[in-house]
Amino acid sequence: MKELKLRYLLLGSLMDSIGMSFVWPLTTVYMHNILGHSLTVVGIVLMLNSVASIVGAFVAGRLFDKYDGYYLLLGGIAFTALSMLVLVFVNDWPIYPIMLICIGLGTGWILAFVNALGTTVHSKDGRFVFNMLYFVQNLGVMIGTAVVGLMFKDDVAPLFVISTALYAVFFVVAALNYHVKRERPERLDQMDQDANPASKTEKLPHVNMIVMYTLFISLFVIWIFYQQWNSNISVYMLSLHIPLKDYSFLWTVNGLFIVIVQAFLSWQGGKVFKDPFHQVYVGMVFIIASFVILVFATQYVAFVLSMIILTIGEAITFPQIPAIANLLSPYGMKGRYQGLASSFPSAGRALGPLVGSLIIDTFSFVSLFIVAAVAIAIILFVNIVLIEGKKNELIEYK
Repeated sequence: MKELKLRYLLLGSLMDSIGMSFVWPLTTVYMHNILGHSLTVVGIVLMLNSVASIVGAFVAGRLFDKYDGYYLLLGGIAFTALSMLVLVFVNDWPIYPIMLICIGLGTGWILAFVNALGTTVHSKDGRFVFNMLYFVQNLGVMIGTAVVGLMFKDDVAPLFVISTALYAVFFVVAALNYHVKRERPERLDQMDQDANPASKTEKLPHVNMIVMYTLFISLFVIWIFYQQWNSNISVYMLSLHIPLKDYSFLWTVNGLFIVIVQAFLSWQGGKVFKDPFHQVYVGMVFIIASFVILVFATQYVAFVLSMIILTIGEAITFPQIPAIANLLSPYGMKGRYQGLASSFPSAGRALGPLVGSLIIDTFSFVSLFIVAAVAIAIILFVNIVLIEGKKNELIEYK
């Protein structure tokens, strides 16, 4: 095949997302309530899982540009499946956290390769490709977390049986459909007719690098505070006498609105947001607004509203940044920058619980929400100043 068919890439991404979603929702409950370890220990294990994901994504992105990504991706899928399989038979301490770190390494590796392979699909618009990848990844989270809620009692083995089977299916899909010929595409026209001509070398234009790293750092900062929804906000809601089941329902709301927003963007996104950078800015405004609402939230309906607005913001912003990285990176560097687009959010997820806890312990929950809104507003301002001033100099690549 000359080009990887998008439907097979989306199917593989869905299998990976469902399989991974069997792991993170139950880790805290399983390690704390069943294995009897402190929340501090659980936090350290989750941080190491995120660090391993960063390493996996970074290394995979570099290797994609130099070697045949087909065999490297198959190796990553097999490694992740074997790590899941071990936990079917042995899932006590310390095997569980060790395998969790291995799974983090494998899933970071896979995500970087999936995104990098998305850059090779030239028959579809890049923004459409990454919107669809983001859509199926979140659809997988919805399915996976729902299954965990129905199945998990005290034994994690049945969940890892299903997860191992999903990665086995993913391996077969990838083995049959992902071995495609990577052809060097022609460069797109520049973003502005008066911009400097693109270099014929594989060197990344300096202005492209500035814009991409600005967006990657923005992802890092946003994810530090987004991660509060996965950690500290549940504690805050409990302190307001809002039951845990109502907190869990917020993630159903999150998944539902991601599906709705992504469906809309896939249908009308190119007409609503003609400039990809403007789409990022609008998404950030929604994310800021969600934390402003949290400052005043005391009733459950406010948390629901905040989650809806947050979800709209993330669905608009998050898939757009790897799409821009694809557009601005030369052919021989696409894997590297897709790896970075995966690594920076993982770094934010790793640091998020610690940063949030420090702010809460020093000040308060409300202070955390104010800091989040202000920090993301500053990031938005920096993006507008840097990107809008350099946009006409950018070089685009297919």
